[in-house]
Amino acid sequence: MMKRQVWAPWLVALGFAVVGCGSSTPSDSGGGNNGGGNSGGTVAPGGGTRGGGSSGAGGCTWVGTGWDCGSGAPTPGTAGSGGSAGKPDAGGSGGKPDGGGSGGAPGTGGSPGIAGSQGGDGPSISIMEFLIPTSSEPGAIVAGPDGNLWFNNQTTGPSAISRMTTAGVFTRFNTTVTNIGPVGIAAGPDGNVWYTKQQGVGFVTPAGAKTERGAPGGRDTAGITSGPGGNLWFTEPIGNRIASTSPAGMFTEYMVPTPNGGPLGITVGPDGNLWFTEQHSAGNKIGRMTPTGTFTEFPIPTPASNAFAITSGPDGNLWFTEQDAHKIGRITPAGVITEFVIPSGGFPGPIVGGPDGNVWFAEFSSNTIGRITPTGVIAEYAIPTPRSVPTGICVGPDKNIYFTELDGNKVGKITNLTGGGNIAPGVKPVDSMPGTMGSPCVDDTDCIDAGKACGGDVCSSKTKTCVSATLQDPGTCSATAKCWCAAQGATCDAAAKHCSFTTFGVR
Repeated sequence: MMKRQVWAPWLVALGFAVVGCGSSTPSDSGGGNNGGGNSGGTVAPGGGTRGGGSSGAGGCTWVGTGWDCGSGAPTPGTAGSGGSAGKPDAGGSGGKPDGGGSGGAPGTGGSPGIAGSQGGDGPSISIMEFLIPTSSEPGAIVAGPDGNLWFNNQTTGPSAISRMTTAGVFTRFNTTVTNIGPVGIAAGPDGNVWYTKQQGVGFVTPAGAKTERGAPGGRDTAGITSGPGGNLWFTEPIGNRIASTSPAGMFTEYMVPTPNGGPLGITVGPDGNLWFTEQHSAGNKIGRMTPTGTFTEFPIPTPASNAFAITSGPDGNLWFTEQDAHKIGRITPAGVITEFVIPSGGFPGPIVGGPDGNVWFAEFSSNTIGRITPTGVIAEYAIPTPRSVPTGICVGPDKNIYFTELDGNKVGKITNLTGGGNIAPGVKPVDSMPGTMGSPCVDDTDCIDAGKACGGDVCSSKTKTCVSATLQDPGTCSATAKCWCAAQGATCDAAAKHCSFTTFGVR
């Protein structure tokens, strides 16, 4: 059965969506979360707001075998109804606190600026690569509270979380096997490492002991970050929600105002709010949510940009990647967006604020690591291993940049961030690289061009060359991890050798 197409691959490093709880059957509609509701949205500069249900006295806790909502605790549903559309610099009216789950139309942000392409020069850096001793297909990566690096294993044989010291010593800890490996990852406020997974959320202690909790409603989960209230906050792309969980296991969710917005990446901004990308073309926005559930959304200037990951930058702004637009976006806390064109035309994925005052990002297709200054000057660095598919990126405990290589099965370490290394910036445009239209291929992930919602073109099932996904060629895969949409739940049909999400236009 063909699964529903959702977002772009985290690349398999970003993934899923979660939420909603009940003592028996989770509800997708109803009153404000956990029985409580705010008095409505508040006025926010640059856009309308949406009233959100806040967690009240009730609440549900995962007890290992099911949801315990406590004596008399109400079953949480979705957040309150949205407010009316707001004009720029004037907030919309707040929604009713106990209204239904549909979100109102949000107001837009201030007038965005669009910058031109910035080629730019950068310092020479150094890249060291560590080969992972077991087949891992590493995805999202983070610096753990214990001073080590932790990353998700995208392979499902087995699904796992791995720990790596800064010297390159690896240890793997298996998680529950699902159709895909763990997706998002974050350092928790409790000293553990948290991750999202298909239909759940889990954490691993520094010693490797894991605890996993099913997501309310059985929904998939995706990006995750440590945030306000000592909680973990994560996105639910299919459920169209932002959710939180306490370390003890109490979940709360809030419905995104734009229907089918597809929230994906998430981070905490310098203003203490949650900021997230809306990946679907129906959304194509950057969202801001207060810890109590009031939303403001800011449209991205480029249509169908496929907004992917987002991070808080060293300059006090938020930075995000636009995969299909081949751009890096910057948004101020007030909501003004500026876009910068990537010189190589690559597909940017994960992104992180660097210790050198710049922002660093990985490019799936062009096999590069990019650096953008606060003013928008971009430098791109070729990864030593060809076609390694960089998939995750983070700042390590030693203040170096670390990134994962999905197909290279390695973790890369960037030193000499400000110069003194042996790798100078400069890469060829994407269209002159392998993986473009007509190039020989084995799997869909070998093809990098068009960048539909779940990745790139497909490897034709007939000619074994890269062809446009718009031709409705079912493509080719040899394993689930070779599906562009593996992080979103796509699977490889062992008999047909086609990925469930790569047939263009199938919903």
